[in-house]
Amino acid sequence: MRKRSTEKGLSSDIADINVTPMCDLSLTLLIILMVISPMIMQSMIKVISSRAVASKIEQLKKEKPLFVDIREKDIYLNNRKVPSELYFAAHLLAELSRKADKKVMVTVHPAVLHGKVVHILDIIKQNGARSISLLKRRKR
Repeated sequence: MRKRSTEKGLSSDIADINVTPMCDLSLTLLIILMVISPMIMQSMIKVISSRAVASKIEQLKKEKPLFVDIREKDIYLNNRKVPSELYFAAHLLAELSRKADKKVMVTVHPAVLHGKVVHILDIIKQNGARSISLLKRRKR
């Protein structure tokens, strides 16, 4: 392209690069990269073969979880009264060591203080429970 100067009658070439298409292309590629990157991360999730795990799942389904009932003055482990918190930890450890599925279900009486519940949950976790569930207490 030639640039014409009407005043002097001289013409010169324009040597400037048009940057607008390059910016448009860069922004378009950036948007595409931002849209595709979460999809790439999701495709990295490993899936375990269902045949290899089927026998383990059947074993875990047959096994019942441990039930802990926290009352005002007592703690029950699988409907058996435990004399104190020290004995509770020992009994819990013995029960969890026999189970492949380390699930513990906990029910709490409404009158029990929050600090006691947290302390018992901490004991349960320290003794090897992998999953702790708090259940709503049934009305009797």
